[in-house]
Amino acid sequence: MDESFTGGNLNRTRLILISIVFACASYISAAYTRADASGALDSLAPLTDLPPLVSLPFPRVPAALSGEQLFQQLHQQTEAAYQPSGHDYLEAKKFMFSKADNTGCGGAPGVLEFYSQICVKGSSQHGEDYKEQGDLNHDGTVDVEGMNAEHGWPQGYFNQSYPMRSDLHHIFPSFITPNSARGNLPFAVVSNAVYSTSNGTKMDSQGFEPADSVKGDAARAMLYFVVRYYDRSIREGMNYGNFWTNRVPMFLKWNRQDPPDANERRRNDLISQFQGNRNPFVDDPSLADKIGAQVFASH
Repeated sequence: MDESFTGGNLNRTRLILISIVFACASYISAAYTRADASGALDSLAPLTDLPPLVSLPFPRVPAALSGEQLFQQLHQQTEAAYQPSGHDYLEAKKFMFSKADNTGCGGAPGVLEFYSQICVKGSSQHGEDYKEQGDLNHDGTVDVEGMNAEHGWPQGYFNQSYPMRSDLHHIFPSFITPNSARGNLPFAVVSNAVYSTSNGTKMDSQGFEPADSVKGDAARAMLYFVVRYYDRSIREGMNYGNFWTNRVPMFLKWNRQDPPDANERRRNDLISQFQGNRNPFVDDPSLADKIGAQVFASH
């Protein structure tokens, strides 16, 4: 074969290969640029415009399990995959206000306050930015300082320890007044209210009763907390029987009466992305009765 012909072919082949390499490099660079730009735009977009997030599926629970065996199975399955020691508390609150509980108000971003079910517009990560605009919940106070984080299981009872302190499965956005009214009181059925909101939340000296529309939410948060943390120090300075054991039948009743709605299921999905575990009683409320009052009360 003629050497000049062979050399020409080789040169042309080299040029073609070089062109392909440069084209691939340009395509990859452009792809990364588009991804970076998309991420930046997503961070600026209103929460209502964000695409649905892909959440962690809850592991299958064998149908034959019940009682203590089911309790222990859920205890293992609810360990947080991403942050077993817990997220920073401030970061958890930021996620709660800007994502997990930012369900929107009339098509605009906004947070639905837990006890009063009043929606306050905004997309801020900070609770103080969600101020009550007048006495909307008719509790006699305008919460001009906004919202803070309400722990279903009060922080003092676990000495503000992690991961309990920042576990969003038992933390909710609350106006400061109802949050302060509850304090460390147990959830209860209240007969002679000394504090109340227009949607039915009320308090007396013996306990604090959430409105009917969130009784199930509160119950499932408490059931989750005991399943996940019963083996931690969660009884500091409390009457455990009055706060938990004697009220288990009430929580199971509330769980049945007020099943999870779309907002609660959405919240469970988002929190699972943030901290790597789910509340199994939101995924399947019937699991609570399969465990049963006796087993819950024994922990």
